[in-house]
Amino acid sequence: MQGTEVTISRLQRSVAAALAAVQHGFEEEHLEPRTGYSLDLALPSSRVAIEVDGPSHFLLPDGRGVRKPNGPTLLKRRLLRAAGWRVISVPFYEWDGFATANGQQTYLERAVAPLLG
Repeated sequence: MQGTEVTISRLQRSVAAALAAVQHGFEEEHLEPRTGYSLDLALPSSRVAIEVDGPSHFLLPDGRGVRKPNGPTLLKRRLLRAAGWRVISVPFYEWDGFATANGQQTYLERAVAPLLG
């Protein structure tokens, strides 16, 4: 939130680099004034936000191995949606599953294109 120093993770840098290859205009660490949140990657003109969710955004896996977002992550998503943003989550466990940059780019294209079309 506002007033805190932002640290950009390697994961976020990786997602930003792949996104830049498929969609121009996204800003890193865009401050959303109504909520005070810093958005990992944002296309303000289209109100599309991409949140890069590392391990700290999730509860531990349940008995079936399912990871659910934790309270602060759910709150941020809910407030951003209420402020008119369409939020895409890029969970670390999905991102880390891609063996190639092409796979990562395709993943982002499929996530972003429906919101921009």
